[in-house]
Amino acid sequence: MIKGLYGPLRDSGYQIETSEHPADAIKSVFAAPYLSVVLDSRDIGMTATDAAAVIKSIRPDISVIIIGKDAANDDLYTMQPDAIDKLKELIQELSLLKMKIHP
Repeated sequence: MIKGLYGPLRDSGYQIETSEHPADAIKSVFAAPYLSVVLDSRDIGMTATDAAAVIKSIRPDISVIIIGKDAANDDLYTMQPDAIDKLKELIQELSLLKMKIHP
C-alpha cells in the first residue's frame, strides 16, 4: 500500500521517502523535518500503532497517518488502503495547516 502512494504523492509535488519497517521510519524522523509519516498497519515487526507512539513522543508536531486500521489515539489519522485520493487530500490539508501555523 505505502509503495503505491509514492507516485501519486510525488506527482502532487511532495518529497517522499519510504522505509521497509516502522523502526526505520522512526530513525528517519531524527534525520529530517517531515510534515507527515504514513505507516502501514500490516508492516512486519513493530506495529504501526507502537511506531506512531514513538514518533509522536519524539516529534509531536508530525502528523501520523496509519493505513488499514483504526488507531485508538486521537493524535493519529487513519485511512483505508483504497483511499489514495483521500490521503492526498489529507496531506494537502495538513500542509496548508502547517503553513498557517508556521508561515
